[in-house]
Amino acid sequence: LTSNFFLQNITTAIPENVHWMTIYDQIDAKWWPYINYVGYMENLSEHAEDFLRSIVSNIDGVSAWDRCGKTGWSSDERDCEAEGTSPFLKKHDKRHETDAHDKLREYYTPELEIFAEDRYANDFDNPYFEFSSVELFPHTQDT
Repeated sequence: LTSNFFLQNITTAIPENVHWMTIYDQIDAKWWPYINYVGYMENLSEHAEDFLRSIVSNIDGVSAWDRCGKTGWSSDERDCEAEGTSPFLKKHDKRHETDAHDKLREYYTPELEIFAEDRYANDFDNPYFEFSSVELFPHTQDT
């Protein structure tokens, strides 16, 4: 099963399947103005900190960041109360670097990239998401 076949056939043959639908189409338009936080993988650690700081206990006034985010989780998966040694998602691990653009170029063609951009345009163009444009291949007037 090639990525070309998958994107061009599966996503269009079963467009109502929630796995392949745009996020925009899964949420009723009346709710979009109430969505007040969207985080991005490119800035995951900063967005996680911002989000955890916004969650504050109404009992003791302590934020989720202060309670568990700034120390992260322990490596002891059996002790949920144990604190970690570095802030949540702040540890930089070279093993997680993937050179994603290079890998995507192995599976995408310029035409397939245009197809995906068109197929998921509702998400890419959604003003609530504020996505940055990514081009794997240079776009010309012809493509």
